[in-house]
Amino acid sequence: MKSYNWGIIGPGSIAHDFANDMKLLPVKQQITAVLSHHEQSADEFAGEFNVPGSFTKTDDFIKNSKADIVYVATPHPFHYDAIKACLNNHIAVLCEKPMVINYEQYQELYQLSKANNTFLMEGMWIRFLPSFRKLMELLNEKKIGDIISIKATVNYKAPRDENSRYYDPAKGGGSLLDLGIYCVFLSTLLLGSPKEVKAVGRISEKGIDEACAVLLSYSHGRYGTLGSSLLIKKNTAAEIYGIKGIIRILDPWFEKTPAIEIEMDNGETEKIPLSWKGHGLQFEIEEAINCMESQKIESDLMPGNLTSDVLKITDEIRKQLDVTYDGYE
Repeated sequence: MKSYNWGIIGPGSIAHDFANDMKLLPVKQQITAVLSHHEQSADEFAGEFNVPGSFTKTDDFIKNSKADIVYVATPHPFHYDAIKACLNNHIAVLCEKPMVINYEQYQELYQLSKANNTFLMEGMWIRFLPSFRKLMELLNEKKIGDIISIKATVNYKAPRDENSRYYDPAKGGGSLLDLGIYCVFLSTLLLGSPKEVKAVGRISEKGIDEACAVLLSYSHGRYGTLGSSLLIKKNTAAEIYGIKGIIRILDPWFEKTPAIEIEMDNGETEKIPLSWKGHGLQFEIEEAINCMESQKIESDLMPGNLTSDVLKITDEIRKQLDVTYDGYE
């Protein structure tokens, strides 16, 4: 593993987790620059993580960051401009989920990545966690046979704060793109693109989805039942139903799950404990580094078509719910 210079755009809480988890890698990585619209937050992040460059203007950051790769951790609507600026300057990008607001934006950036031969990957961090690696291993072994259906929800009782990004359309608020996207990703990863999407939801006065329920139907009678909410506190396991049994990723399945449970139709059960250091962002960092070392411009584990397929589905869900984001369909 090589050591790379990293830039950080958006020094919020997830960027702090990212920088801390980076310390868990076997080869030291250096954060050389941080960019924020607020000078104080950029300076505080730089001081905490010994970052030599602190910037408030994108042009200055691009010219002086000395970054080989940039991690974008701003709210969703601001990803597009940041990614485009980096790719136009041949700087590799790892961007927080969702990579952008809609499929149209992503297609432009994906083509730009290819044209400039520059690495681009969505930081759908759960894809790289030990829990998901074990899940894929079990499914590849046909532990529960062919998949019949998937059931997954993600809930978070967000504070009713007028400054909260969860309720702000200008910051891509709502349950779908922040929480429900994990469920859409799981279903897409395991079953591919659906034949049909059906969505219902509860919409706030500002036009964001406070909660939504989604049914995805696939070929051969397979289906996914998904949901997300900013109004409910409790979460449950994600369940993958097969012709021979069930695999459960225990709550919190979309974060640091304690275990995977297997329940076979013949009565056999198995519990696989799971644990890892830190938050778990080190695994997506490692994948990005491996791709850079291999001179790949996209990841085999998180390829561009997977990001694209998820965005097509979330676009259709938002269309059915009539949810837009300050000019973004």
